[in-house]
Amino acid sequence: MAADGHRYTLYGGSRGPGKSYWLRWYQLRFLLMHSEVRGLRVGLFCEDYPSLKDRHISKIKGEFPEWLGELRDSQETGLGFHLRERYGGGVLAMRNLDDPAKYMSAEFASIAVDELTKNTIETFNVLRGSLRWPGVEDVKFIGATNPGGIGHGWVKRIWIDRQFPREMEAIAGEFAFVKALPDDNPYLAKSYWEMLETLPPALAKAWRHGEWDVFEGQVFDQWVREKHVCKPFEIPASWSKWRAVDWGYRSPFCCLWMAQDPDVGRVYVYREVYEVGMTDRAQAKMIVANTPREEKINLTYADPSMWTKRSMEDTTFSTADEYRAEGVVLVRADNHRMTGKRKIDELLAPLPDGRPGLVVFETCDNLIRTLPALPYDKIAIEDVDSRAEDHAYDTLKYGLSRIQGGRPRLPAGKAVFDPLAKLLRGRQGTLGADF
Repeated sequence: MAADGHRYTLYGGSRGPGKSYWLRWYQLRFLLMHSEVRGLRVGLFCEDYPSLKDRHISKIKGEFPEWLGELRDSQETGLGFHLRERYGGGVLAMRNLDDPAKYMSAEFASIAVDELTKNTIETFNVLRGSLRWPGVEDVKFIGATNPGGIGHGWVKRIWIDRQFPREMEAIAGEFAFVKALPDDNPYLAKSYWEMLETLPPALAKAWRHGEWDVFEGQVFDQWVREKHVCKPFEIPASWSKWRAVDWGYRSPFCCLWMAQDPDVGRVYVYREVYEVGMTDRAQAKMIVANTPREEKINLTYADPSMWTKRSMEDTTFSTADEYRAEGVVLVRADNHRMTGKRKIDELLAPLPDGRPGLVVFETCDNLIRTLPALPYDKIAIEDVDSRAEDHAYDTLKYGLSRIQGGRPRLPAGKAVFDPLAKLLRGRQGTLGADF
């Protein structure tokens, strides 16, 4: 079993293979295999209590034998399945992740998370910090999930693509992925198989075949890497070029460099920087360092919040002021969420020449990684869920500020016919200096 040989195992992919069933029975098995450690505790986590109740608590009552233990609430360990003393007296604790911070000082010999992609990587790090128990060396983290959700991007990056953050590269060998397929479950009803086999092609790729590039609730389902990503080429000097910035310190700051082909109107994203933990001035310096001196950048759009003033001693300044001091002059971007999202939808569609209106250089790893991984918000159902890794997406939206009402805004004195503007407006137009 992969989970026995690795510290971090993900069982994920399609619907119907019995992923939740495997989680709870693996945890019970872990308790029994370590019955010599008296009072051992393992955890079974869901994103909220209703999900925990529906997926596990109600099932444990019928699946786990009474002679082995009982499901009860105790003052010491809370709700859980308590093994009888002759089997070690361990506890399968049932927990929810409505506030992951409450587990920062907790200890579990094994942690199981159902629907892992419904959680952020910060939650994962909090939980693995609680993965410890005196006398148990082979502690385990196991997860089960379908593609999609706010954590789709980071889960796919680590377990599927095996692209690890720098701080985790040393433990990359401890991660294992097991693809979950409905074929794993011999008890699926005929009616469930009929549903799976008659799904639309895109949904079948996710639900039936467990593919991670398509998932239920995917915002930009038009995205196809083979169409929207290209190898770098030298941008002609005559093309209009500009930048866009989304500020961040604990969260990533992102800068994208963009250019537009004046003949067909196609927009290219040709460079990116994406870093965490940098001060305002360090960010600006990085932008300058990554912009060749001979490259003419017309303007740099930025998140309007970067003009928010803050005080330190007798000085009042903003992030925009700090950028300006390092030679990066910013322009307030259009940050209307739905307008920006619709612009990207339009640009992902084909132009008259059959190729999409937005193409990204393959060197822009983080935009390519996160844009197709964004899910819809459960409340604002037409919008992107902002709890997902949306920093490069926000930056892209800011960079499209020049397209307002389907009308790209070009630098002063530069008037060109733009087929993209015609496509987005539904009529022919001439672009002028209006920014």
